[in-house]
Amino acid sequence: MRVPRNRQQALFLSQKNGTKSRAKTLKISWTTWRRILSRNTDEFCRNTTIHGLKYINNSKLRSSDRFFFGIALLAVLSFAIYLIQDAFDKWNTTPVIVGIDPELTSITNEPFPAVTICNLNQALAEKVANLAKNSVEFAMLQSLCRKQVDPKMVTDNSSNWEEFILNISQPCKSMVIACHFGADDYECARLFHPIVTDEGLCCVFNMLQPNFMYRKRVPLSHRNMTLPMGLESVNWHAELGYRRRGSQADEGISLYPRRAQGTGESLGLSLTLDVQADAYYCSSSSSIGFKVALHSPNESPNVRETGVLLAPGMETKLRIDPAKILTEKHLRWLDRRYRRCLFRNELRLRWFAHYTQRNCVAECLSGWLLRHCGCVTYYMPRLNWNDTTCPVGKRECVELIRFRTIEAMESCLEQCLPSCFDLNFSAFAYSTKISHDGFRQTHPNRRWNFTDAYVERSVAVVNMYFKEPAFRANKQTEFIGFSDFLSGVGGLMGLFLGFSFLSIAECVYFALIRPCRTCSEIRQLNQQRTQPQPAHIRYVTPENWFQAELAPQQPRRLHFNPA
Repeated sequence: MRVPRNRQQALFLSQKNGTKSRAKTLKISWTTWRRILSRNTDEFCRNTTIHGLKYINNSKLRSSDRFFFGIALLAVLSFAIYLIQDAFDKWNTTPVIVGIDPELTSITNEPFPAVTICNLNQALAEKVANLAKNSVEFAMLQSLCRKQVDPKMVTDNSSNWEEFILNISQPCKSMVIACHFGADDYECARLFHPIVTDEGLCCVFNMLQPNFMYRKRVPLSHRNMTLPMGLESVNWHAELGYRRRGSQADEGISLYPRRAQGTGESLGLSLTLDVQADAYYCSSSSSIGFKVALHSPNESPNVRETGVLLAPGMETKLRIDPAKILTEKHLRWLDRRYRRCLFRNELRLRWFAHYTQRNCVAECLSGWLLRHCGCVTYYMPRLNWNDTTCPVGKRECVELIRFRTIEAMESCLEQCLPSCFDLNFSAFAYSTKISHDGFRQTHPNRRWNFTDAYVERSVAVVNMYFKEPAFRANKQTEFIGFSDFLSGVGGLMGLFLGFSFLSIAECVYFALIRPCRTCSEIRQLNQQRTQPQPAHIRYVTPENWFQAELAPQQPRRLHFNPA
C-alpha cells in the first residue's frame, strides 16, 4: 500500500519539529545548575577535612555562630598565607647554603699548588749598564723600578716590554739552583718556566701548559715551554679534577700539573734560591729577596698583592693550607643571581681558557685600561688581537686607573662571580737563619763554592709542604629544596586549615567531576523521555495472530539518581 505524497510531507515536518523540541529540552537551565552546585557544596562542607566549613554551612546553628566561624576561618587563612609567602621568599631568594663536605678530600687527589717566585731585583746591573738615559729602554727600566719618568725625555714611543724584561732579568736557571719535589724528583728546577707578572720576570712551577691556559695569543715568555720526558700535560680543572688512578695510561707517566705527593717536608717542594745581591740594580720594594705566591694551576698569579717575602740568609718553611669549594651539580639550574657562583662553562673568557674569579677580574681590569687609556700593561691579558702595550708615556693614565682599583674592582666583582668549583692555597711562613755548616751538609755534592758571607747575603732556602693528609672542603648545597618548601607549606596548611592533597581532590570532585556527571545524566534522561518509541512490526501468521494481540505490554521503567 502506497502512502500519499501529502502524508509523507506531513510526517517529515513532524519529525523535524520533534528534533527541534528535543534540542531545546537537552539544555540545562541556570536554576538546575544552581541546585546541583548548592547540593554539592552542602555535601562538600559536611564531609571535607578543612576545618570550619561544616560549622559555616550548618543551617541549624545561629547566624552569630556561623559568622564567628567565618571570621575565624578568614583570620587563620590570612595568617597561613603570610607565613607561606615568607617561606616562598626564603626558598626563592636564598636557595644556597655553604656547609662542610662530610667526605674528606685527600691531598694526593689534588694538584700541588702552582708556585710563582719573583726576584725583587728588576734588572741585572751588568745588563743595563750601557743604556742611554734618553732611550726608551732606560725609561722602561725606570718604570720597572717604580721611579719617576719624564715622558718628554723619551723620543721613541714604541716598546716591547716582554722582550725587554726577558733580556735584563735574572733567568730561572740561575735563580733556582737546587730543587726537589716529593720522593722521586730531585731535578725539578727544569720545571720552572719564566712568566712576566706585575713583579717583572718570575719563575713558575706546576702551572697549566700554555695550550690549556690561554685561548688566544700565548705570551712571549710561554712560547717555548716544554716538559721533560715522563711527564704528560693534562687540562686540569677544579670541577673535573684528575682522571682516576690505576688506568693503563698512567703507568710510568706523571701528570702535569703534578699531584701532591704527601705530607711533610720530605714529600713537599724544597728550593734553594740565589738572589744575586751583588748584581742588584733596583728593587720593586724596599728590600732584597724574593716574593713567592701560591695559586691554583689554572689561574694567573697575583704576586704583587698577595706574595710572601723570602729573605736571603734565611730558611723559610711555608705550611700550605688548601681550601676547596664544591657545589652540587643540580644547583646549575638555579639562577646565578641567587647561587652567586659560576660553573666552568657558564661564562667564556676572551684571553684565558679556564674561568676563575681571578682570571675574570684580570680581563675586566684590562677592559678598564682599554676604555680609559687605549692600551694594556705588559702583564695584563690581551682581549683583542690588535691590543697594544701601554708605552712609557701612558704611565700616568695607567697609574690613575690602578689607584682607582676600588671602583674598578667593585664593577668587576659584580661581573666575575666566584667559581662553583675552586681550589685555593694559603701559606703560613716560619723563618730562621741558615746555618752555614748545616747548609754544606744539606748540599754536599753541589759545586757552588759559596762563601759563608755570600750564603748569608744571597741564598734563601724555602720548604713548602702540607701538614695534614686530608682536609674538609666547603660544599654549597640547597638551603631550602623544593621538597623542603613543599613540606613547609603542607605543614602550615595542615596546621591552620587541615588542608592536604586529598582536600584538593575533594574540591576537584565536588566542583567539576560530580556536577558534570549529574548534568550528563540529566541530558540522557531528557533525551530518553522526548525520544518517540519505535514501532515494532511483527509478521505473524493467521494461526497465532490472536495470541500476539493478547500478549501483555511490559512498560519501560526509567531510574534517575540526581546524585
